[in-house]
Amino acid sequence: MILAAVLNRLLAQDAAAKAELAQFAGRSIKISLPLVSETLVLMNDGRLAESKAEAEATLDLPLSFFTQRMHDKTAAARHVRLSGDMEFASRIGHVLSGLRWDAAEELSKYLGDAATQRVVKLAGKIGGVPGAMGSKMVANLAEYWRDESPLLAHKRDVNQFCNEVDELRDALARLEKRLQLCEKNA
Repeated sequence: MILAAVLNRLLAQDAAAKAELAQFAGRSIKISLPLVSETLVLMNDGRLAESKAEAEATLDLPLSFFTQRMHDKTAAARHVRLSGDMEFASRIGHVLSGLRWDAAEELSKYLGDAATQRVVKLAGKIGGVPGAMGSKMVANLAEYWRDESPLLAHKRDVNQFCNEVDELRDALARLEKRLQLCEKNA
């Protein structure tokens, strides 16, 4: 019942998605998430309701889908498992994947527009902090491993090593040719 409520809340903000779902009125789909699984029936108005009927299709979203989706939405789609009426499950999955939660819209109902704008601005600043800290920490670790505790090589050192290997290879090739000439002349 919680899944239907959450999806209906999101659908309330997206009239196009509701209209598209209304095409499938009376059909049922089972949606399985890591913590909850429900069979839902599509209503005439595009909303979803809990159903006890057997699902025509199943849309299974494992935990790997959600972890991958944070980084790459296209790759995450490969983790979705469809069964039953594949075309129906695919169309429902496509509609549901387009749903977005507009947190500012929800907050403005309770706080008003001005306060919501401030909260969203503050959340954006705070939300960027972990990412910035993480990237700085990775850069600092790489620098530490390169300079303080030589686990990584400097780019200039790697380039110098590669150039020296190339020079050695060329010198060896010249030496082999000289030896071949000496053997022919001897």
